[in-house]
Amino acid sequence: MPGSVVTVQLGQCGNQVGAELFDTLSAEIDAHPARDRAGIRRAFFREPHRDEHDADVSGASTSYMAPVARAVLIDMEPKVVQSSLRRARKTGRWRYDGDRTLAFQSGSGNNWARGYHTYGDAVRHDVLDLVAKEAEACDHMGGFVLMQSMAGGTGAGLGAYVADALRDEYPTSTLMNHCVWPYESGEVIVQAYNTLLTLSSLLDSSDGVAIVQNEELHQTCVKLLGVERPTFGDMNAVAASQLAGVLLPAARRDPAGGTPGGGGSGRGLANLHDLSMDLCCHSKTRLLSLRQTPTMPPKSVEFTTFQWPSLLKRTRQMLLTGTTLEEGLDWGLEPGAVTGRAVTGRVATKSIASMLFLRGRDADVADATPMADPRLYPTWSPSPLTVAWSPTRFNGYEMCATTLTNCQTSCPPIGRMLARAYQMRDAGAYLHQYEEHGVGVDGFEEAFGRVEDVLAAYRTL
Repeated sequence: MPGSVVTVQLGQCGNQVGAELFDTLSAEIDAHPARDRAGIRRAFFREPHRDEHDADVSGASTSYMAPVARAVLIDMEPKVVQSSLRRARKTGRWRYDGDRTLAFQSGSGNNWARGYHTYGDAVRHDVLDLVAKEAEACDHMGGFVLMQSMAGGTGAGLGAYVADALRDEYPTSTLMNHCVWPYESGEVIVQAYNTLLTLSSLLDSSDGVAIVQNEELHQTCVKLLGVERPTFGDMNAVAASQLAGVLLPAARRDPAGGTPGGGGSGRGLANLHDLSMDLCCHSKTRLLSLRQTPTMPPKSVEFTTFQWPSLLKRTRQMLLTGTTLEEGLDWGLEPGAVTGRAVTGRVATKSIASMLFLRGRDADVADATPMADPRLYPTWSPSPLTVAWSPTRFNGYEMCATTLTNCQTSCPPIGRMLARAYQMRDAGAYLHQYEEHGVGVDGFEEAFGRVEDVLAAYRTL
């Protein structure tokens, strides 16, 4: 069985997405055969001790034996943490440990520098103490997943600090960051600064940075799920489903179908360690993208016929088009820049490596060789495609494919954010607010330069 995963939820966004993730994991674990559930549950939940308590919003405590998420909850404002505790408790299926939380009475004011330098040093000891207690509760540690936004002060600035602290404290452990990219129309006026400072920092500390874009989560809800006005809860549920599709156990198999050695269930993936080793072989190329198909309203599932060839065809075209949406795919786009320009005027997205998770009926024999097309990857890629499967259906679908890919998908929004940040920097906008908390002009130059180096590395694929 893969090692246990400790999740660190940072800021309002990280705590909300984290709660959706554990909701999804709990439900999906219950869909597995009874003989497998206990082993799978141990990867994400621990059994409570009888003397444990779960402090509620009023300060009272309750004691019951629901599985406890292997998570640490951090925010500068206590209402966010208390809301997460309350929401988990209401499910009746799992809960958080009230003693694995950290909150203060003041936010970071959407200032990355304040979150990183001012609050980071102040809470370092407490954060590491909470994480150590959770890590020590694991029989075998599989690594850390940090859930955060990139636009604000706590999730972004303090989140980057916590990632650095965990890298220092656990130098050999796998660290993966799940980061929500802001709406380009602007949630926070200084989001260009915060986002690039976060990305620059995480590229040094993280083994893989999975970027999920709010714009695409929103469009998934509207165009595929039929939600006319999506809430952040709707969008977080989509993000959580994608991440759960990667984290839940699966066994390696050959792209053409069948398993190594001819039979059995193949070698199980070692969770986060395998993700980082197979996908992120170079320190400058650690940007990951998540995709999942199908995505549809629950009422449509019973009227839909699922076939692996069509699902995998869509998955491949989503990758080529550089989108996480099934809607509006460019079916004329083929691998290779020359063909892409000739047919559509666009260039196909290139990938360094992909991990494809197939779940449901016939997932062990579905032909995934189109995803192994060598034109999709550079010739030097050591492990361009890893395929894993599970016979258990996922998210109510008879068949489901999820991909985690190291590719160019995030480069266009990063480039646009970088251009905006340079405009603001050149105008001297808000720089004094960052200087007050330890990030001066040289700090911005260093961060922007590191991000430019990353974009240059992906352009050469």
